[in-house]
Amino acid sequence: MSTTTVTKATTESTTTTTGYAFGYRRVSSVQQDYARQTAALVEAGIDPARIFEDKLTGKTMDRPGFNAMLAQLRPGDVVVVSSLDRFGRTTTGILSTIDELTEHGVSIKSLKPGESFDGITGRLILTVLAAIAEWERANTAERAADARAARKAQGIKATRTKSALTAENIDTVTRLRASGSTIAAIVAKTGMSRASVYRALDA
Repeated sequence: MSTTTVTKATTESTTTTTGYAFGYRRVSSVQQDYARQTAALVEAGIDPARIFEDKLTGKTMDRPGFNAMLAQLRPGDVVVVSSLDRFGRTTTGILSTIDELTEHGVSIKSLKPGESFDGITGRLILTVLAAIAEWERANTAERAADARAARKAQGIKATRTKSALTAENIDTVTRLRASGSTIAAIVAKTGMSRASVYRALDA
């Protein structure tokens, strides 16, 4: 198996760390295929053996391919995608994935022009993404609160459900994420699965 490596300068010094380059591809329906994403990743020099994939349908955010890749990633590695929207359905989901990879010391590279995280433009992109994600989280929390108020006004009592995506859990996850909690911290605090936390953020 061939090895594709990337070199990334550290912010602390002029030394560099060398890691592996991984590719991630995702489609949103069973009718779609990975052909274009795969071609772009291979052309960018990614070893096909290090390309992971997910095919998400409906509202699910279970990502076995991403989780398998995450288990192999080490600090200094880089994850390459054809475009940032491969990381999630919403800005909140995309930013949560970027944050999770960053927490692991992993860099992100998008092959789509204009989506570089280098320099001033890169910082601007992340700032804009964060602002939009905060707006999405606030809207989600507001909708959940409105739904609870409407049920209460109609005399409808809250019922327990087997699903982790209750209005209360969505509200809790949204507030924790908005306060800066990591995905791992939210999982530990709520007892929800990582997939449920992502679904709550995308609700």
